[in-house]
Amino acid sequence: MLTIKYEIKSIHEKLDIIIQRDEENTLTKTSESQLLYDTCFIDDKLPIKSQENLQEFENELSIDKNYRHQLVKRLSSVGGKSIKIMVKRIMTLMFTPELLCKFSYNGRGNKKCSFEKLLVNKIIFESVKTIKKFAASDNSTNEVEQVIKYVLIQTTFCFGQSALPRGCRSPYF
Repeated sequence: MLTIKYEIKSIHEKLDIIIQRDEENTLTKTSESQLLYDTCFIDDKLPIKSQENLQEFENELSIDKNYRHQLVKRLSSVGGKSIKIMVKRIMTLMFTPELLCKFSYNGRGNKKCSFEKLLVNKIIFESVKTIKKFAASDNSTNEVEQVIKYVLIQTTFCFGQSALPRGCRSPYF
């Protein structure tokens, strides 16, 4: 009789463990499908084509922290062997050349807007910092800033001349 009680108790504990694991798997699958949905939703809004779209995008980022977090995850997934390659890929994914031509990093002068003041700028920095090998680098912040400046200058140079000149492979390089 004592053996049967022990076996029943053991079976009950194992059943509880199985139920708990099943619930955890269900939650994981739900969050993965939510992540997939969020990523698709983000990709639908990119690249940003106009300053109006950029303003809407910025407003959504400032209001919805989950959206901001999902964007950082999405942008950090573009990868790259170096910070320079990663930032160029992020900029290519996020913006059209026509929009980038309207910005300089500091926005000096009356002609161009400041990219530095945009929330999207901070998102790019966060995305790069989420990659462990880049976060460990002492000068990663400075390097990200330098690459963004370079991309903004090159875009204006390459796109400003008749569409794409022979020397430019793409608007950002």
